[in-house]
Amino acid sequence: MAGDWLILHAGALGDLILTIQLALRLPGVNGSSKLHILSRSDPGDLSGCRPAVSRQSVEGLSLHRLHAESDEPLPDRLRELVTGRRVLNALAGVDSVVHRRLELLGPAALYSFDPRPKPGLNTHITAQWQRELQRQGLLFSNRIDRTCDSSTLNVPDELRRCGRQVFALLGVGGQPILIHPGSGGRSKCWRLSSFLEVARGARATNVLVCFVVGPVELERWSVMELDAIRAEFPLINAPEPNELLGLLAGARAFVSSDCGPAHLAALVGTPTVAIFGPTSPTIWRPLGPNARVVAGDSASHPGDWGLSLECVLLEVIGCVADAERSS
Repeated sequence: MAGDWLILHAGALGDLILTIQLALRLPGVNGSSKLHILSRSDPGDLSGCRPAVSRQSVEGLSLHRLHAESDEPLPDRLRELVTGRRVLNALAGVDSVVHRRLELLGPAALYSFDPRPKPGLNTHITAQWQRELQRQGLLFSNRIDRTCDSSTLNVPDELRRCGRQVFALLGVGGQPILIHPGSGGRSKCWRLSSFLEVARGARATNVLVCFVVGPVELERWSVMELDAIRAEFPLINAPEPNELLGLLAGARAFVSSDCGPAHLAALVGTPTVAIFGPTSPTIWRPLGPNARVVAGDSASHPGDWGLSLECVLLEVIGCVADAERSS
């Protein structure tokens, strides 16, 4: 189909989600389209969504060979996946060895962009990617200055129900606000004590609250930090990708630092509040009609980033209220 695309990606989860949201703006992409992704990161099973998103691990495909100035043949499986398909290459730009090597595999069409932000960038990263693709002749239905805050998937009710069932099994019940205090980089994490204060404030308004941490937090955080959460709130440890996806889809809202799950929550339409400190929300904020950002200054205020708990809590409550009014 004209709206079907193969997407090559080698970055982290957040970058992958933003690439999917860019793909939702590609010509011909609609609810009946299929986006097939080759990626290192796993967003969970999005095949039941519309457009349908399927994912295959890059293991065994030797994508690293695409970067080599060599006549060494590429794996037959990669050739089978690329030949005759419309390909969006998020590995490297149009002038790269990667682009030239992919052309040899016979795609029906090939468009490439460099995923790294250019020096001095002051717009969202997907706007940079879109401009690069437009220079290759790819037309977009949305103008760059309307940078797809409507870029969400149509999520089946079954996915949201599965998430709520997991919450129920944990004894949480209902639709809690899900809080993820971690991130891939410790410097991007707002301090845990502040997240706990926000959670207490939300609970005081009779809202259920649950925490989730990933494998990074289980490896790097102290027992004392994790016990501080468990002492007051249910805590979900390192859910598998499909389980995490269900939890994000089934939550009443999602609150986190700048991290991959924030982008995934925004993609599936969950009210999301992402708290930024050392990274730029102008460039990296989650996209979606129910996504909000609270930006602090980690350089001038290394402890609390200069953010008041009341401000963050108001954003969380407001985000949920806006989503409920529009539903």
